[in-house]
Amino acid sequence: MRILLRKIREERSAFSIEKERLVCSGEFRRSGKHTVVVEGSIEGDISLRCDRCGEAFTRHIVESFDLEIVDRPLKVNESLDVIECPDGIVDFDTICESEIASIESEYHLCPECKGKSDFEMEF
Repeated sequence: MRILLRKIREERSAFSIEKERLVCSGEFRRSGKHTVVVEGSIEGDISLRCDRCGEAFTRHIVESFDLEIVDRPLKVNESLDVIECPDGIVDFDTICESEIASIESEYHLCPECKGKSDFEMEF
C-alpha cells in the first residue's frame, strides 16, 4: 500500500498488511506539513534461526512500533525512529518489511537452547 504523504489527513486511518504468516496493522495520521505518524504492531508466527545451535524454529510474536515519516531531509540530532521518503510516497509494505527484518536480526534462541545454561563461549 502506497500513499502520497500530502494526501494523508490529520484524522487517524487504519492499515493492515499480511506478509507470510504475519499481520502488520495499525493507524497513521498527519502530524505536520511534512510528517506522518505511524503506530502499529506485527503479530503472527515468524520463522527464525537459533543463534546458538543454528536450527530453524517458529515463534509467535506481538511487537509494536511507532514511527515518523518525513518528506524532507533529517537533521543529525533528530530521532532514529524516523523514515525519510524524499519522493513523498509513504510505502507501508516497505515499512512492514523493514520492521520484520529488524525483528529477524535480533538475537534469538530456540526453545531447546533457551533452557540450557551451559554452553561454550569463545573469547
